[in-house]
Amino acid sequence: MTVTRTRRRVLKEIAATAGVIATGSGLSAKALAASGRDADVIVIGAGLAGLNTALTLQDAGLSVLLLEGSNRVGGRVMTLDKVPGRPEAGGTEFGAGYARCLSMIDRLGGFPMQKWLDTVELPFALHVDGTTMPMSAWAESPLNQLVGKERAAGGPLMGPFALTMMYAPRPSPLNGLDSWLLPEAAPLDISYGEFLKSRGASEAALRFISNDTPTGDVGTLSALWQHRLFRFQEFMGGIDGLNRIATGASRFPEGIAKLLKREVAFNTHVTAIRADKDGVEVLTKAGRRYRAGRVVAAVPLPLLREIAIEPALPALQAAAVREIPYDNMVNVFFAVKEPYWKVDGLPGSLWTNQPMGRMYHFKSEQGEYLWMNVRHPQSPWIRMTDAEVMQDATKALNRIRPSTVGRIEALAVVNWSAYPWTRGHNVYRLPGQIARYGNIVAEPHGRIHFAGDHTAATMMGMEGAMESGERVAVEILQLT
Repeated sequence: MTVTRTRRRVLKEIAATAGVIATGSGLSAKALAASGRDADVIVIGAGLAGLNTALTLQDAGLSVLLLEGSNRVGGRVMTLDKVPGRPEAGGTEFGAGYARCLSMIDRLGGFPMQKWLDTVELPFALHVDGTTMPMSAWAESPLNQLVGKERAAGGPLMGPFALTMMYAPRPSPLNGLDSWLLPEAAPLDISYGEFLKSRGASEAALRFISNDTPTGDVGTLSALWQHRLFRFQEFMGGIDGLNRIATGASRFPEGIAKLLKREVAFNTHVTAIRADKDGVEVLTKAGRRYRAGRVVAAVPLPLLREIAIEPALPALQAAAVREIPYDNMVNVFFAVKEPYWKVDGLPGSLWTNQPMGRMYHFKSEQGEYLWMNVRHPQSPWIRMTDAEVMQDATKALNRIRPSTVGRIEALAVVNWSAYPWTRGHNVYRLPGQIARYGNIVAEPHGRIHFAGDHTAATMMGMEGAMESGERVAVEILQLT
């Protein structure tokens, strides 16, 4: 692809201009040993951000050591290969605007792809306040307390599930994908609930929309952050352009890892980073010390908070790392033993305004399964064991859809809030946090640099992670 060739050429030109490479490589193995360093750059975290950082720096000729706390690459990209249907527990869909991801897929030789819409059953069945119904019945349901045009929002396909987008401003108040960081956008950094009320949203609509937010409450989410999300989704071109890797999204980070010259150091729990004028030292829980010229912390903020950094971060940056939140997410996967939808005549997928969230019925050549997606911040499942979650989730689904009794079986749970190498799912911002912190979490601190989708200025999700890896690599090449 032209995008791939252009990006590689630009990075090489930056490296050459910065004087980083004289012979097409960083320090030789002999020179590294003589300097007492293990690499030119150490990257902490083998998610997409860390992988793209490492590969980009390697392409520019530097020696890179990638440290990963878990026993796998991918971070929040996780295919459950051993679960029937091969479900995805994290990042899955590749949008039409995912230039970096698609460019890398091209470099890896391509993967068999499938349209996301061809794998999921739509429309959803709808469960509201104890009653389950087809989405087509919602507009005239006595449970529908919405007003005016809200009552028929989404039609028979989306129903109240479409209220969020109904109140998204068109055109977007953000001209560019990075406009959310401009000073003139600061007045939009109010509560999302305040914004929705200014648009005429009813109290009933606010309750439905709250259920579709990371905080579970539109009053505790930044409206500007939501505008950023809407602008990003607009750029992606909608769900019709979403594709997924048929053999599993994990093949993507695994493929990048295979391009690295040095093997990833798995099960390496970093506890401290110490930097001075001569280089950096990375300390691990096992007592191992690594030395390099620079280090990139490509881990989510909840993990970064647990790494001791010397010298300490500037006060405002430290506050941002400490205070910017992540949402909770518990995924429960079920096997379909019998087609329960033939019993009650409703679609297999389900949307509810209860804490249970959404349930998607997926079916493809890889198999069939149900995915229950719970984001409610007060869900007790966040603190339960996997076995307890599977038992409780089965009871909850049986209660809402009696036709599922004896026809489904809980197989697996992925609780991103409890997963030790993420401690959360997606980053978001509280009202006022964008105006206060901007993107300060992305700023380098001497020889210490930061990557991850939480540092991306334009894109979000997997593409945001790739963007951050590219950005921090260029940053290092210009400073080295």
